Amino acid sequence: MRFNILFLLTVFVGLTFFSFVNEDRDKSSIYWDDRSLTWDDFKGHAPSSTPYVALTFSSIKLLFGGEENEIWFTIETIFDPKQSWKKKNVDEFILKHEQGHFDITEIHSRLLRKKLAETKFKKYETIGSEVEKIFNANYKACDKMQDQYDNETAHSKIKNEQVKWNNKINQFLDSLSAFSMTELKLDVGYLTN
Repeated sequence: MRFNILFLLTVFVGLTFFSFVNEDRDKSSIYWDDRSLTWDDFKGHAPSSTPYVALTFSSIKLLFGGEENEIWFTIETIFDPKQSWKKKNVDEFILKHEQGHFDITEIHSRLLRKKLAETKFKKYETIGSEVEKIFNANYKACDKMQDQYDNETAHSKIKNEQVKWNNKINQFLDSLSAFSMTELKLDVGYLTN
């Protein structure tokens, strides 16, 4: 099923120092780099009116801060068990489809890291708005890919299309492996005050 996506953007204006520590992770969420999903992770309640058998709710969490000539980003892909749900008639093939939604969100986390790494910011005062613009464009691209995934696989019902998408997703993840680290540090010493 096409999942409802929430992108979290926390902007620290003024570029004050911010420490990113993985111990601060939300314990109720599952992070993409922790493990693959299992059906036990889907703890939400399925709406009675839905024709779908499962829903994956995933998001990209972006935090950033900085000091002097450097800015740091932490970009994480998160699965929310409380908002993700399944019905009783699910199997491992459908779970692979739902994992695909989570993986597509991770692809866009990596694309976001890549785009930020390639960005030449204009000035310190506009970094927040530039990051937000990049983030929003990434959100739209992710949402579009999620729709395409569900449309082409008919929500996993077209088995051969699902297999093609499984391969496509793996190729995307492999091609973006250089951007798999959740933390990104950039030198912005080229900016003038």
